[in-house]
Amino acid sequence: MDSVCLKVVFTILLFNICNASNNNCDLSGILLYEDLGCKPAYDRVAVRNSTCPTNFDCLGLKKSTSSCFFKGKTYKVNDTVDSRLTAGFCDLGCSCQRYQKDKTKFKCATVECPEWTNIEPPTGCYRKYSLDDCCYIREMCPPYENSTVCIYDGKVYKEGENFLPKNSCWRCICQAGFRGKLEKPFCRRRSCGAQIKNQEKLQEKCAPLYYKRKYRDNDPLCCPTNWICSDGKEKIMGRPQSNKLCVFGQRTLRVGQGFDKTIEIARNITVNCECKVPPLLTCITHII
Repeated sequence: MDSVCLKVVFTILLFNICNASNNNCDLSGILLYEDLGCKPAYDRVAVRNSTCPTNFDCLGLKKSTSSCFFKGKTYKVNDTVDSRLTAGFCDLGCSCQRYQKDKTKFKCATVECPEWTNIEPPTGCYRKYSLDDCCYIREMCPPYENSTVCIYDGKVYKEGENFLPKNSCWRCICQAGFRGKLEKPFCRRRSCGAQIKNQEKLQEKCAPLYYKRKYRDNDPLCCPTNWICSDGKEKIMGRPQSNKLCVFGQRTLRVGQGFDKTIEIARNITVNCECKVPPLLTCITHII
């Protein structure tokens, strides 16, 4: 046996993640509320056999002339957010700033990662990541110092490689010692940074828009790809299913109510918006 191979000790991490569809809360888009630092509420009588929140109490959905909001905390104008809280979604040095007489938002320095270009690492090399960083932290090239290997859903990942478990909004980094549980230091809920990037949309009570593949009902709703704002012309349809309310611009809808709307984002697309988990509507457009 080759002497180099003698030094290699493979740690293979094989795991299976199974979630009953009715208890996979990521299907209803709760990650955004977690990202906003909202407080969950439960109604297990109304929604049987589910452990998912039915609505949330969120800070920062009203316009403010003097404050910004991030993960349930209030920041006054000129206050700065600890960069350790925002580095994961590529924003640093974020400070609350007034940008109109009656509006505030965060202003940040945005990190641009080298891997966002089309340049691939050298042949045989790969990029190593950390859950705390936006960009890769180093390139790993043979002979590898660490030979840990993770196998997930039939794919093999080397030590430090990033992967996203199916049907969930978790992000994981292949590391020695992982035994299949979605927990720190191996995995973490994905970060959207919605209040950092889109506070004005939240304070205008716009609705998060998610892209979902056709015929894939188990696709989770993780971070929104865009926002749908009210023009006051939406035709509300549907029968209310509870007294819980969603806010959309100056309007309110009860759970079960919604509308279809055609908007232009690069091209015309049709979105379906519905009050599912208040206080925000959930908008979805299907892609192939």
